[in-house]
Amino acid sequence: MATDQPNRQEEQYLHPDGGAKFFIYNLAGRNRALVLLLALIGQILLTSLGANQFFLPGLFQTAVILAAVVVAADSRRHLIYGLSLGIPAALLSTIGDYYENDALDWLNYTLIVILYLVIIRLMLIKIFKARTVTLDTIGYALCTYILLGTVWTLFYAPIVKLDPQAFSQPIIQEGSSPGATLIYFSFVTLTTLGYGDISPVSPIARSLAILEALSGTLFLAVLISRLVGSYSSQNRTE
Repeated sequence: MATDQPNRQEEQYLHPDGGAKFFIYNLAGRNRALVLLLALIGQILLTSLGANQFFLPGLFQTAVILAAVVVAADSRRHLIYGLSLGIPAALLSTIGDYYENDALDWLNYTLIVILYLVIIRLMLIKIFKARTVTLDTIGYALCTYILLGTVWTLFYAPIVKLDPQAFSQPIIQEGSSPGATLIYFSFVTLTTLGYGDISPVSPIARSLAILEALSGTLFLAVLISRLVGSYSSQNRTE
């Protein structure tokens, strides 16, 4: 019985519906996933509209980072992970709106990729360990899916930087935002929509496109089966 007590306490930290939530997790209220979802959608829309010359994309990048940290901060350990990556990334995102420096840009890029991957992992843990399907669970699923497309956008960025001919049309064009084109290509690939107007040409770009399409398909298949299973189990219990 004594050995089961720590496990139950840790489980309470991991489950959004547990009683021993971390104080920042409680402070944010029950709209954590909604705030992150709105920040992600706002960032995508602003980038797609080519608003990169203004401070708004950096502001929404900071909002996404902070919202993601709050979503993941259901334990002190997760909060430390999030803040140690999120605070430097948020600062560098803001600085990047005013100063151009390749070293800082690459450092910011690395921190954001690691942070997003950590957040995706933590949200997947919440989803697959949840015993009941709640609005929080659905919100985590939506945020994870959009974050997945955002991370794949970041994976394509170094390829475009190092090989401008990696895609069937130049991603970096005068008067247009490369981020907008990459976001468009990433989510079209993730959802397997495949308009065909932009195609990967280089081997590494094709490999990443295949992996992204697989990750999007498998994510939806596994996630839907998990949520349906939890919902069915919940109904049987009731």
